[in-house]
Amino acid sequence: MIHTIKETVLHYPQTLLDSWNQGRVDWVSSDLFVPAEVYEEPSLYFSKYYTLAQYNDKGWLGTAFYALGNWEVENPNYHSGRVLIAQYIDPIKLSLFKGLRTGITSGEPDLFLYKPDGTLLFVVVKQADESLIDAQLICLSNIKSVLECDVEIVSLVEESHQYAAKSYEIKVVQFPKPLGV
Repeated sequence: MIHTIKETVLHYPQTLLDSWNQGRVDWVSSDLFVPAEVYEEPSLYFSKYYTLAQYNDKGWLGTAFYALGNWEVENPNYHSGRVLIAQYIDPIKLSLFKGLRTGITSGEPDLFLYKPDGTLLFVVVKQADESLIDAQLICLSNIKSVLECDVEIVSLVEESHQYAAKSYEIKVVQFPKPLGV
């Protein structure tokens, strides 16, 4: 089955990016985990945290520091994200997902979002001038197929710029039940 993902476009004010690059991140909710490395290289993380803040305003909680696969195992910043993944995703499905992606370390979405009711969402965040790579689309397909979680693509655009949202197609495989899950 083909699943179409239409980009969500988020516009940000340039002044907010400028203040973020100067270390002012007071607009980021205390509900969101912000490790020290974010402050050390703020330009790398603005898009993720701006998107997290926008989703947080809509009732989502989440993190940019998680890993579905077996990478970043020694990085303590990913520990709480791994705990969240284990709390919200069925371990059998997660094991199947990891098996499918053995040896693949690229393509995971930028954000893992959840609501207390168990609703899950994985989000790829990109700047308007960036293109998705095949590994990201394949991973979104794997997440939708194996983990049966929703996926989205967000394009971040400076508010004075125009941008037409794109659509992407991914293949979703529906596995027969029961697979033990």
